[in-house]
Amino acid sequence: MNALAKSAPLPPAVAESLPPEPRLRGLILGGILMVLIGFGGFLLWAFTTAISGAVIASGQFVAESDVKRVQHPQGGTVGRILVRNGDRVAAGDLLVMLDDTIPRTNLGQIVSQLRQLLARRGRLEAERDDRAEIRFPPELASLGPEAAEIAQAETRLLAELRATRAAQRQQLTERIGQLQREIEGLTAQAEAKKREVELIAHELTGVEDLYQKNLVPITRMMILQREAARLTGETGALVASTAKARGQIAEINVQLLTLDQTARSDAAKELREVETLIAQLQERRIAALDILNRIEIRSPQTGFVHEQNVKTVGGVISPGETLMLIVPEGDKLTIEARVSPIDIDQVKAGQKAHLRLSALNQRTTPELRGHVTRVAADLSREQAGSIPFYTVRLQIDDSELKRFDARVLVPGMPVDVFIETGERSVMSYLTRPLTDAFARSFRED
Repeated sequence: MNALAKSAPLPPAVAESLPPEPRLRGLILGGILMVLIGFGGFLLWAFTTAISGAVIASGQFVAESDVKRVQHPQGGTVGRILVRNGDRVAAGDLLVMLDDTIPRTNLGQIVSQLRQLLARRGRLEAERDDRAEIRFPPELASLGPEAAEIAQAETRLLAELRATRAAQRQQLTERIGQLQREIEGLTAQAEAKKREVELIAHELTGVEDLYQKNLVPITRMMILQREAARLTGETGALVASTAKARGQIAEINVQLLTLDQTARSDAAKELREVETLIAQLQERRIAALDILNRIEIRSPQTGFVHEQNVKTVGGVISPGETLMLIVPEGDKLTIEARVSPIDIDQVKAGQKAHLRLSALNQRTTPELRGHVTRVAADLSREQAGSIPFYTVRLQIDDSELKRFDARVLVPGMPVDVFIETGERSVMSYLTRPLTDAFARSFRED
């Protein structure tokens, strides 16, 4: 009876009201405890375990002194090409020669004008100072053998001008002498006329007395009166002619005084204009000499010719066009990496970095250690609209270079760069996105 009673199932309502069995309760409690222990252990591990962080960037090897671009500021026509890609050149070696026809012609025209003006300036200075000899500047003799002929021509011109003025002075002086002789003649005639007038007046006085006594006719008296009037008029004309001649002498004396003054004044005025032109031509000559000197394009450093763009004799190069690159020989290589602007706050000079040479066999090439040597002060862009970046320079540690053949490193070889940023706990990595999201959401308008 008891066995049957124990094995008989309980009604459902009664079974639900009864507590769980002790064994099942223990399993549940054990499971909850394991979960709590596991979660607690995870939290402990997340808070206490530190993971090294890094800023990842791509880079490449570059020469420490940089690859030099060979350019020409003015451009021109290619006359000769003396190198090819891969050629080794020393600093100062001739690479390309431009055609010098146009630059040399321009310089010749400028020098020719400058010679003329320098010689003219010397002659004008002599005229201004009333000197018979020209003091040519030493610069004139340095402008070619043609300068001597130009100097002789200006010397002859000065002599001719002085001779012309001397002839003018002589003519004016002779004219003064002629007028003075005319004055002497007029004065003598006037004196004679005055004497005649005095005699006629004396005679007229006697005739008038006789006329009053009716001893002579009136016609006799009137003839003498007319003669006296005529002589008086002629005397006045002679006096006027004398005064006119004296006035002409005064005018000629003024001409003599102003003849040299006008010549000196005109020379000084022209001299100022010539000096202005000389200054302009000297500046143009310096520029033309610079262009002519630049027809020889030389290597800026010792190295190898790379990416040569000029290959046709007679071709035209534009101002500032890159003709070729000179990769330095034996120069120490550094790494130039591009870091995103969002990571640049974590990069400082002196930080350690891991360098992976992605172009080499990873099984035989170890991961190298290096350090940051320089961080750019501002953003850079390859071209307008491209993604901006900061340029960071890194150097491989000297001890690392012994671990492999450093001769395989060449400029342009790619490098994967991992710049260490310090250790952070696992929990900070897990919660950082959440805290950043909260920080941004609380600052939204």
